Amino acid sequence: MKRLAYLMLILPFANSALAQFDSLEQSFTVDKHKVVPITLEKGQYLRGGVQSDLALKSASIVNSQGEVVKPIIGLGERDGELFWLVDQSGDYQLQLVTAGQTSQIDVEIAAKALKSDQTVNPKEAVISTRLKQVQAEIAQGNTDAEPAFWHSIAKSGTPLIEPQPDGSAVLTFLWKGNESNVRLFGAPYDGHVYLSRIDNSDIWHKSYHVPNGSRLSYRIAPNVPQLKSGDWREQRRAVLATSAFDPLNLRPVFDGDDKFGPASTIEYGDVVSDQYTHDIGNPAGSISAYEVESEILSNSRSVKVYQPHTSYDLPKDAPLLIAFDGDQYLSRVPTPIILDNLIAAGKIPPMRALFINHPQKQLRGKELPPNPKFAQFMATELIPWAKRELQIEPLARDTVLTGSSYGGLASMYVAQQYPHVFGKVLSQSGSFWWGPSKFSAEWLTDEIEDKPKNTIQIYMNAGVFELQPEHANIIDTNRKLYKVLQEKQYKVEFEELASGHDYYSWRVTIANGLIHLFKS
Repeated sequence: MKRLAYLMLILPFANSALAQFDSLEQSFTVDKHKVVPITLEKGQYLRGGVQSDLALKSASIVNSQGEVVKPIIGLGERDGELFWLVDQSGDYQLQLVTAGQTSQIDVEIAAKALKSDQTVNPKEAVISTRLKQVQAEIAQGNTDAEPAFWHSIAKSGTPLIEPQPDGSAVLTFLWKGNESNVRLFGAPYDGHVYLSRIDNSDIWHKSYHVPNGSRLSYRIAPNVPQLKSGDWREQRRAVLATSAFDPLNLRPVFDGDDKFGPASTIEYGDVVSDQYTHDIGNPAGSISAYEVESEILSNSRSVKVYQPHTSYDLPKDAPLLIAFDGDQYLSRVPTPIILDNLIAAGKIPPMRALFINHPQKQLRGKELPPNPKFAQFMATELIPWAKRELQIEPLARDTVLTGSSYGGLASMYVAQQYPHVFGKVLSQSGSFWWGPSKFSAEWLTDEIEDKPKNTIQIYMNAGVFELQPEHANIIDTNRKLYKVLQEKQYKVEFEELASGHDYYSWRVTIANGLIHLFKS
C-alpha cells in the first residue's frame, strides 16, 4: 500500500486492546473476517485508510456495543479512507470482512497531532438584516433576543433566506452551539469556509448573496480538527471528520449512498426542474454487472450496463452513453431513472449506458486526468468488449462520454483523442484547470486550441459558485474552454448554473445535456 503523507509510529500488535492508540500499519491475510482491537481517547483525530487486493464486504470501526461508528469501505469496494474525530473514549474494533475470498488487506491509521487551541472564529461582519437586529439586541443586553431568534428559525428552517428586490437573496447559514469552530462544506463561492460567532451568543453565521435559481447541497462540520502540521490539503480534508447534514434545515436531505452521509439542500427561486430525476412509473430499464479486464492498464474494473425497457425498439446501433464514476452515476445521479423518463417522454432515443468504475479509488486521480493509456483502454478495449459482450454496434456520432469534475475532463480528453469512436461529450463542471505541472495549467484547453478541429459535439455546464480553491477555478476555466471551442467552430453548448461542485445539481443537469445532444 502506498504510504500516506504523514509519519507513523508502528506499535506492536497484540490480541488484547492497545493501552493507548498512536498508529497502526499492518498487512493482514483475511479469510472471512478480522477484528483489530484499539483503545481510543475522546478528541483523538484518526486519519488513514484500508486497501484490499479484492473487493470487500466491509471495513469499519465499531464500538463496544457492536455498532458501526465509522464506515471505511462499503460492499464491493477495495479501498477507503478514514477521517474520524473520536467523540467518546473507550474500546473499539477495526472490523475487516471479506466478500467470501481470502484477501490481502493493508491498514494504515494514525492519530494526528492537534493544536492545543482549536478555536477558529473569523468574526466577519453580519450581512443579514434579521441577524443585525438580533446582534444589536444581544449587545444591548436583551436576554430574550437569542431564544426568540432560534424559536423563529426552528419554524422557518435554515439557511435564513432574505429575498432582495432584484430577485437575488441573502442566504445565511447558521449553527447553534458553544463550539470551538464551525465549518461550512459546500458553501457557495467558497466551497469550504468557517462560520463566525456573534459575541455573547451561540449564533454562528456566514452569509452570501446568491442569484435567483440557486440549487446546492451542503454539510456543516462543528469542531473540525485543527492540525499542528502545516499541510493545508490535510487541514482542508479534515472537514470530513465531523461534517453532517444541517439539523435545522427542514428541506429533504440528499443522500445517494454517499459514505459521508446525507447533505442538506437549498433551492431558491426559479430552479431548473428536477422532474426527470423521480420515478414516476415509466417503463424501467435493467442493470447488469460485469468485470472488464484491461491488458493496457494491467487491471480489471466493474462495469454496470443499463438496457432500456424491452418495450422499446433497440437496434444494435442504438446510442450509447458511457459515464465515468459509474457507481456515483447510479446512486447520487439516478441515471437509469433519468434515462427511463427521457426515453418515455421522447426527449432522447432509446439508448444503452455503461457505468465505468475504477479498480481502486486512488486510481481516479491517475486515470481520469489526461492519460493516453486510459484513453486507449476506452477506445480499443472497452468499446470492443461492449460490442462483443452486448452484441451492439454503436455509431461514433451517437456515443456519449459523460462525467463530472475529473470525469468531465476525461470525457473531453478521450473524445479528442478518439473522435472516430466517441462523437459526443457531456461535461459537468469539468476540471479544465488541470495541468501535468504548475507551469502547464489548463493543459487540455491549450491542446484543443493548437490542434485541428474535429467533429465531436459538446455540451458543457458549470456552476457560478465554483470559484475555489483559486488554483482549481471551475467556472472561469470552463468559460475559457468554451470560448476556444466556439472560435474553432465546434458544435458546442455551454450552460452556466447557480450551483456549485455538486451532485445535487449534476443529477438535474445531465438531463439537459442529453436532451441537447440528441435534439433533432
